[in-house]
Amino acid sequence: MKLVKSHYLADGKLYNHGQETTLIQVEAPDDYETLLHNIFSTGYYDRTYFESHSGLRDDRKVPHFWAMAQMLRTLRPRAVLDVGCGRGDVLSLLEPHGVRVTGIDFSEDVRSAAWPNVREHYLAGDFAERCQELAREGRRFDTLCAFDIWEHLLPRRLHEYISALVSVASEDALFVFVVPAFGTDRVFGEQFPLEVEENRARFDAREPFAFLCAERLEPPIPASGHLIWAHTQWWERQFAQHGLERLTDVERRLHAVFDLLFPHSVRSFYVFCRDPRAVQPRTRHLLPGPALIHRARLLQFMAEDIRARRITLSGEGRELLRKTASTLAPVPVKRAWRTLRGFVRKG
Repeated sequence: MKLVKSHYLADGKLYNHGQETTLIQVEAPDDYETLLHNIFSTGYYDRTYFESHSGLRDDRKVPHFWAMAQMLRTLRPRAVLDVGCGRGDVLSLLEPHGVRVTGIDFSEDVRSAAWPNVREHYLAGDFAERCQELAREGRRFDTLCAFDIWEHLLPRRLHEYISALVSVASEDALFVFVVPAFGTDRVFGEQFPLEVEENRARFDAREPFAFLCAERLEPPIPASGHLIWAHTQWWERQFAQHGLERLTDVERRLHAVFDLLFPHSVRSFYVFCRDPRAVQPRTRHLLPGPALIHRARLLQFMAEDIRARRITLSGEGRELLRKTASTLAPVPVKRAWRTLRGFVRKG
């Protein structure tokens, strides 16, 4: 492993403005072990990490997690497992609606900040080990979530973790993953463009990158703690090896409704299943139909949470509502619409 001085591309995409950067060149598989050791030995995944990288605040739920919870509700979940759940924002918004929730996270520091209504459903530690324990107990989940967790794992253990998650899935399970996947995806487009020339050969070959942008240098830690940086087609292949079939039509319908509520990093989400026929009762209401019908339901969901004070609106949250309100104004759900509009005005 060595550090390499470089520059971002200057194509104007996202962060690509030709600025200087330092790359961590991975030269051998053991280098990933060293990077992971650097991450844990320095306490990198502390409360500060979750505040700076996920937007966590002491008394407020993150607005895009709120939107993610609403998206999951449209999939009609009964039992949700969220691996890498942080303090449980998404789960805490699902639990009041009769959804059985379980969360797993390896950060003890963020676990101490878990929302009160999900603390008893929170498991700490390695999520493959926790999933194996749940499988032995006969626990099964119909909605399995992994939001920005796969890229943090050791590459050599990636398939072990995917297999562990699949082992606790019910037959009609839906898998919802958010991955910072590079390149142009056939559904969500290009949310993460190639950043440095050094990775172009791997990018074109659809293989994981060998050069990782550095966030810290002493000791070296890659940006956001991500050990796996790869093209979206590579990621899709990894999940397919475990019998997971991508539901692109469902994804497109969800994008049509929810993209206005998500930052670009969350728009790179995937929905998978093991048996498309088994999940039809959960997904057929999404296909076909105008997006406005589904946005009307979203509006009702949001109004319910606001009325019950399950979310405290920050400036970012109020801005999200203003944007939502301007888009959803034509929707004929008058009571929910008046509720949202009133809260936007109060903000």
